[in-house]
Amino acid sequence: MYFGVILLLLLGSFSLGALPLTRWVVQLLSGKNLSQLGTGNISVSAAFSQGGKQAGIIAVILEIARGIIPVITAKILFPNTPVLQIVSLILLVAGRYFIAKGGGVTNATWGILVYSPIIAVSSGITGLMIWRVSYLLLPISKSSSRLWASRLGCLSAIFWVWFWHQKSQSPTFSPWELVAVIGLAVELVIINLAQKDDVGLYMKQQYFNLKDKLDIQHCGEKATRLSELKRAGFKVPLGWVLPAINRLEDINIPFKKQIQLTNYPLIIRSSAIGEDSNNSSAAGQYQTIGPIYSPTELQPAIIQCRQSYWNPEAISYRQNQHLPDAGIAVLIQPYLASEVAGVMFTRNPLDGGSQIIIEALRGGAELVVGGQFTPVHLEIEINTLIEELELPSFLPKTVILELVQLAQDIEAFYQGIPQDIEWCWDGVKVWILQTRPITNLRPIWTRTIAAEVIPGVIPPLTWSINRPLTCGVWGELFTLVLGKKVSHLDFKQTATLFASHAYFNASLLGEIFTLMGLPKQGLEFLVRGQKMGKPPLGKLFPSLPGLWRLIQRERHLDQDFKRDLEQLFLPTLQQIESHQSLELLTLTQLLEQSETLQKTLKLATYYNIIAPIGLAIRRSLFKVSDAWIPTHTSPEVASMQALQTLADQIRETFTETEPITHQSFEQKLAENQQFHQQFETWLQTYGYLSEVGTDISVPNWLEQPEIFKEMLFKIIKNVNYRMENLNVSNLNQWEKWRQAQCYERTLTKSKIAEVYGKLLAHLRWTILAIESQAITQGILENSGDIFYLEWDEIKAWIEQNIEPDFIPKVHQRRNIFQEDCDRTILPVVYGTILPKHRLQNIQNAAILQGIPASIGCVEGTIKICRSLTNIIDQTEDKILVVPYTDAGWSPILLTAKAIISEVGGQLSHGAIIAREYGIPAVMNIQGATTSLKDGQRVRVDGYQGTVEILED
Repeated sequence: MYFGVILLLLLGSFSLGALPLTRWVVQLLSGKNLSQLGTGNISVSAAFSQGGKQAGIIAVILEIARGIIPVITAKILFPNTPVLQIVSLILLVAGRYFIAKGGGVTNATWGILVYSPIIAVSSGITGLMIWRVSYLLLPISKSSSRLWASRLGCLSAIFWVWFWHQKSQSPTFSPWELVAVIGLAVELVIINLAQKDDVGLYMKQQYFNLKDKLDIQHCGEKATRLSELKRAGFKVPLGWVLPAINRLEDINIPFKKQIQLTNYPLIIRSSAIGEDSNNSSAAGQYQTIGPIYSPTELQPAIIQCRQSYWNPEAISYRQNQHLPDAGIAVLIQPYLASEVAGVMFTRNPLDGGSQIIIEALRGGAELVVGGQFTPVHLEIEINTLIEELELPSFLPKTVILELVQLAQDIEAFYQGIPQDIEWCWDGVKVWILQTRPITNLRPIWTRTIAAEVIPGVIPPLTWSINRPLTCGVWGELFTLVLGKKVSHLDFKQTATLFASHAYFNASLLGEIFTLMGLPKQGLEFLVRGQKMGKPPLGKLFPSLPGLWRLIQRERHLDQDFKRDLEQLFLPTLQQIESHQSLELLTLTQLLEQSETLQKTLKLATYYNIIAPIGLAIRRSLFKVSDAWIPTHTSPEVASMQALQTLADQIRETFTETEPITHQSFEQKLAENQQFHQQFETWLQTYGYLSEVGTDISVPNWLEQPEIFKEMLFKIIKNVNYRMENLNVSNLNQWEKWRQAQCYERTLTKSKIAEVYGKLLAHLRWTILAIESQAITQGILENSGDIFYLEWDEIKAWIEQNIEPDFIPKVHQRRNIFQEDCDRTILPVVYGTILPKHRLQNIQNAAILQGIPASIGCVEGTIKICRSLTNIIDQTEDKILVVPYTDAGWSPILLTAKAIISEVGGQLSHGAIIAREYGIPAVMNIQGATTSLKDGQRVRVDGYQGTVEILED
């Protein structure tokens, strides 16, 4: 039995060592296979250098635990036989090396610490002293000194075992224990000599190939980007990279035989850390040397290139750009004898317009970037014909076509970030010599998401109120997740207006995505609406505590909202609704009411943002179908159900032979005051809704009773209006449980939307009361003028009681606003100004691709509807094309055979309403209201998300 337990301990130790824990961790967190990377050494140092900091930390923890477990087990089972602790450690290290392919140093270090802390500390101090002495006194590198210190530290353990046991005269000490320690020390030294060091890999390896995956911290942005392009299949010349150094005394790079000069000359180029980055180009700061024809010229050229890093101009540039002195790598490439060379911008570098700019000269690229000659300048609008351009004689049309395609492909490869590209043509091929972001075209602003959250044209007053609310809430949420990591970010820059349309800051959000560990596709998701891939768990790991805090907020949202509903929202609304008529309030009282509403709206905005996000995540997590969600509780859908119920009651009073006309409809309302009262009650109940729920400048339903009386008439006349109700009776128990995870949140989301809408409606009516007094005083001229002012301007006028000069300001802003209403809106804006050229209309294609939102496939006639007043007269064959679909659009959407929207997705109001009505819908057809025409015949496919333009 005794020997059986010993055998089990030893076999268990070897088996524990054989488990590839570190490889599993790196594979799980980063998707990398350590056996195929770096030195092939599956150690904790490899986990750090190849898998990243998070993978390295977890690997260290696991290896520490693995080293401790067998020693503690032996100590507990055999307290009087310490030799078994060392033997179990020897077998663990053997399993770690021969099976798991790791070094076992971490395991042995912590195992020895448990075995004898004083021996472990003594050996560690010895190794540290050896490392410092060897590095300071001997002509060896820091990496080499560390390796020898590790080896000699292991061997010193033999001495310390003998020394401390002699010192303490331990009764349990035996010669076999010393033999075991000698065996462990020799084992570790042999493994240490046999294995390569991943930490010192970059220091020991004197060059890399552009075909390798490069580390941007060692090889710089320029070389790393060229490596990325080359490995992606772009035509990039061969190249070698000498890793970065940041001390002049480290310049001693011997010529390598692998870099041949026999077939072609070479060129030496800088790839400094921070050069060609997203925020700084360092253009012209560092030297390029070439052509080099002989090996004797190579090393002086490398030294000259690296010395340029310390030129006064380069140092000053880095200081002005707040760049650290992180070092300079050197890129060695063939010197191409090009016939034509140049630079190319994937967007107009002046304003981010949709032109590809190509500049070219005969000869090498240095002639173009040198600025001493004027190159040929071509501006090529994307999707235009090259034949329309005046082409230079020395640059064939085929080359220009290839350059245009390369520009689009490289920009797409870098997630839509505009690129500044150096290229050359050698008479046969076009080569890419360099690419970097166009630094002045930042930030990138996107209509994706913004077009759905804040649709339409936004006047100054609405924006001055909405922007602080929206940006403030997003800032709080991101700070909750990331903490101090976002302390340097300005969340006021989360959104802005271009041409009176809202845009979100894709660059800022992309940086936040990166901090959260989300994948690179995050920027493409924002800029182009593409899908975002799954985040690597390793990169997401640091954000897990913050994400957990956000999850906790989301989990308690229902009960938190109920508390705030009772304690804040309902009391505020009741207080405002119980006030005397707004016309009787003074300007000061109206200002106080407006401020109260805005303070309350801040919390309501928080709920209005986090509730839909939480519901979407829950639906995705629990795989909850649209049919299981009670969307009939949302205010816009509930309003239409109530109006439909009233229409059914009125329709029943008509006989079969009695025609339903406007006259007979009005007569029924006049004869039956109950119907009239029910309509007024409906209008009072849902009158807070509007076409654009977030825009207080847009009239509410309550202010447009005639439109909805007309809508009631149309529902009565058309018996086919019928909404589908939620039916969950046929769900099994598992499906009912999943549905229950979203049901309560759906009800909460609907109640939040109601509270948010009512607060905004009361804010609008309060501001209109302020406007009425301003018109009476002659400060404003017409109804609606106040929405061309900003809130701070209104507040300053009332508080300071000084007569302002608002009228000319309103005239100027109104003119700009009206011009913006007619603009074709760009989906993406680069930089801080709108480009001169407007976005082209939808290309004349037979099939337009959007986002499928509600299933079904129908044919019909186009009707463009830009506002709620465009109620159609003939409902049986009209397909509505709308700019967006907010909650207030539900009455007009009710009359459609199908819906086409310029913006939106599957969770937008239009999509929800379309599914409720059972009609096909396609979202995100950009420019649809201007490119499609009234009377066109189209086929809407809600399954595929397409709109097919049919022949007349």
